Amino acid sequence: MAGIGWLTRALNLGRNNPKAIFGGVALLTLTMLVAAVAGAMLQAGIVMVLGNSISAMVAGMAVMMVVVVVLMAMLLVGFLRLIDAVESGRPARALGVFAGFGDLAASLRTIGFFVLLAIVQNLLLLGLLSVLASDVIGWYVQAMQASMAGGAPPELTSLPNGLGIASVLMLVIGLVFYGVQAVGLCQIALRGRGVFGAMADGFAGAVKNLLPLLVFVLACLVAMVVLAIAVFLLAMLIGLIGKFVGVWLAIVLAVPLYFAAMLAMYAVMFGAMYHLWRDVCDGGSRDEAVMAEALTA
Repeated sequence: MAGIGWLTRALNLGRNNPKAIFGGVALLTLTMLVAAVAGAMLQAGIVMVLGNSISAMVAGMAVMMVVVVVLMAMLLVGFLRLIDAVESGRPARALGVFAGFGDLAASLRTIGFFVLLAIVQNLLLLGLLSVLASDVIGWYVQAMQASMAGGAPPELTSLPNGLGIASVLMLVIGLVFYGVQAVGLCQIALRGRGVFGAMADGFAGAVKNLLPLLVFVLACLVAMVVLAIAVFLLAMLIGLIGKFVGVWLAIVLAVPLYFAAMLAMYAVMFGAMYHLWRDVCDGGSRDEAVMAEALTA
């Protein structure tokens, strides 16, 4: 049941220092929104210069992806250190989320980890699908080619053979690689591990804890259903307010609520990753520290 513990502790992440945690999440979210807008403008500029072609679209998407990955990696180093400071009772400030910009070595290792993880994950998925569900790959490639050419997707008279197997494979691989990512990122940001060492630690931790990871995913699904119901009811309330008072008031209420939802999502997602890592990799050292403190007292 450790997976439920990761989620509950992530939901209670800001109890010790809410100003630092939620201030850091707010800075991270605003920075990523600005980067997304700048990346979209850069992508549009590349398409305008190179012409409206598939190669221009691919080049624009690649540039935007590089910008987002680099920035997210640097912010994650700082935010994971911020979480660790708060959860360990050390002083922390919201501006600590930018600590990765001052530690280029850790940020570069995090970027390398992201790239290597994406390569391994996609190669593994493509290899398994090509053997067990090749029809799904063919259908997906046709749909992507039609979409990039501006045409209609291929007609789907029946589900591609192997779609069920493909869905199960993607679920299992996604589950494993979430654990790999959580352990690996924290090992780099908080323990100074190299890219390959963090990758090895991540796979060892994920494979040994598949059952807690599965419970964690199920707990997240239940929480998402409850949250979806709450959001639906809140949206209905805002709609009624907009209908009887004015659309402007509905917008004024909806924008901060949307931003707050993004903050909560980031805080819970990265908080769960941190507590997963702490249980898998840091439990022994933490227990020894607590015992040593008790014996000293």
